Amino acid sequence: ACAGDKKPLFEYDDHYVMLNDDGRNLFYRRALERALANCPRCSVLDVGAGSGLLSIMAAKLGAGQVTAIEANPALAELAVQTVARNAASFPWSNVSVISNLSSKVDVAELPNGRPADLLVTETFGTMLLGEGAINFVPDARDRLLREGGVMIPAGGCQYVTLVEIPDFHAAVAPGPWGGLNLSRLADLQDTVYWKATVGASSTKFVPLIERLCVLEVDFYKDTRESVPENRTFRVQATHSGIIHAALLDWDIWADASRADILSTSPGSRSFAGDVAWGWLLHLQEEAGADWRFGEHPRPLAVKKGDWVELGVQFIARGISLHARARAVAEEASSGTSDGAMVSGSPARMLGVNRADMVEASELYLPVAGDSARHSFYNRALDVALGHPALVAEEFKTVLDCSGGGLPALAAAKRGLHALALTHRAQFAKALRKVAEDNGLSEQVEAYSADPRDLIEALLPLGKRASIVVVDPPGTPLRGRSPFAIIPAIRERLLKEGGRIVPAGACLKVGLVESSDLAQLVSVPGGHWRDVDLTVWNEEARRQGVLGRLVPHTKWFGSHSTMAMRWLSEPQCIFTVDLNDYGRVAAPSEENSSHSLKAKADGQAHALVASWTVWADPDDPSKEHLSAESEYLGRALTWPHYVQAVAAPNTIPGLLEPVPVHSGDVLELKVTVRQGTGKLTGTAGPEFVLQLVG
Repeated sequence: ACAGDKKPLFEYDDHYVMLNDDGRNLFYRRALERALANCPRCSVLDVGAGSGLLSIMAAKLGAGQVTAIEANPALAELAVQTVARNAASFPWSNVSVISNLSSKVDVAELPNGRPADLLVTETFGTMLLGEGAINFVPDARDRLLREGGVMIPAGGCQYVTLVEIPDFHAAVAPGPWGGLNLSRLADLQDTVYWKATVGASSTKFVPLIERLCVLEVDFYKDTRESVPENRTFRVQATHSGIIHAALLDWDIWADASRADILSTSPGSRSFAGDVAWGWLLHLQEEAGADWRFGEHPRPLAVKKGDWVELGVQFIARGISLHARARAVAEEASSGTSDGAMVSGSPARMLGVNRADMVEASELYLPVAGDSARHSFYNRALDVALGHPALVAEEFKTVLDCSGGGLPALAAAKRGLHALALTHRAQFAKALRKVAEDNGLSEQVEAYSADPRDLIEALLPLGKRASIVVVDPPGTPLRGRSPFAIIPAIRERLLKEGGRIVPAGACLKVGLVESSDLAQLVSVPGGHWRDVDLTVWNEEARRQGVLGRLVPHTKWFGSHSTMAMRWLSEPQCIFTVDLNDYGRVAAPSEENSSHSLKAKADGQAHALVASWTVWADPDDPSKEHLSAESEYLGRALTWPHYVQAVAAPNTIPGLLEPVPVHSGDVLELKVTVRQGTGKLTGTAGPEFVLQLVG
């Protein structure tokens, strides 16, 4: 990882994949081509131009004047450079870039001080209006587009589909484990505000109703006032199942014929398009006859033919929405109405910090539902309890700093006293309820606290802990780094001879071939069709794409559609004994060299790293835990780290992959520095990797 005050463009999940999204780009090129065929040398206004790609398309297709408006100064500068690099291919056209909000651009700043003939915009988020297009596109249309001018796209529709999706539900509704009833943790589900961004996913789901257009937008005439506050739909179930979530996606159409449509619906996009936009999953629970939720979340079960009422509340004029479903009488009929739907949070969320609920749904519940992880920690506790230094101890205690709290409950089932420390107050409250449900309140306490702020008197039995449990390094992604907390724990909270669980960890690195992965951080080949985008690869290099490990979740794992293969077996490049860590200060910098042996012919696009931990210090291979899992929640919380590689002597505007042949041995130079960084959180080792040969 590299330190830096400003996040590089290649660390975002949108900039580069949008440039590589062939479906998106072709949709806009077709639309521009049709419009400009009827209006040669027309003037074009590109609102929210980003890279300037659509402006360049318009110029190449015959526009006389093109004005690209981009509010982000850094993107506007890259657009200027990209336009300049392509200018020779459209000598008949003039393309200018204005770095400003479109609402602050006056018509006098447009070519010849006249409104444009055509307005094109791609300012859509995972929600159709998620980037606020309804706020600024109508303003640009009314002030900066001539009367009768062309809008691209002409319109769009936000869709909702109620779906059964068991793997996603399992990641937010922990089931029983080890004889423990964990059902109270489901009270942490945020079924009001939080939505999971999903894309490039192979997770199976069943649509339980027809895909439903809940908000149609006509970009020729609609304004923010056109978006209702609430809308209610009466629909019939097309399949039997349990409504776990509302799937939110959208379509836009190029013109009034609606013959050419760009969709974000699952299965309609390439990998790059899925990453750039994806779709949303909005957790559902059954609403009552008054639209209110019950004391505990309970999904609504339906049978084929059942009638369901779907209430939709549009938030901030469609930037987001809240949907909830309830059963209705059999004699109901289909229909739509604009009207009040009772909104607001269920009682369990009232007075609760919203950030607690969001983090619970994103991180805490997926970890709490990881039964294989719990089983690993359970076995690791057995190993620690069997250590000679602890065998004879009469009253053993456990301090659980893993954030999840399940190891503390497992320890309590053994009759040990345990304290679980969580990141959020609401997590601690839920854990106390789980302990109560399982008759473990006398053995388990839970606080929301940082162990570095804790004093010995607050520990179980008022004495230093026999065992301290920590998260694997880097997991969950925003978790508490063991490297940050172990030194303080060892100094003040862990007794002499006490044990850290897990026992050790290593960072594994291997070479990967994946053109999909390359599209996250570069423009392979430096072009999209006939448009030169080498400026963006030069920018990626300038910002350190070849020397920075970037964390990614979702795009890896068994539920991802990303095509990849390992060209070398991942191997440990850094190993740490967590029971020794922090006893002495680590060197400020260490250098080592490792050999990566290719097991197949291919093109290496990246080095990919992830952490593995083990339970037994004497046999790391016996009981270990890693990112590899069929469980969706693991992919959402256990990151892989990616560093792009490029063949030697590749020109700056290209990031050509490294060709390898089976049996080749490549040298990997590793520099480990102690400090702060994205890879490990607030403290610990940072890694700089260099592939040689």
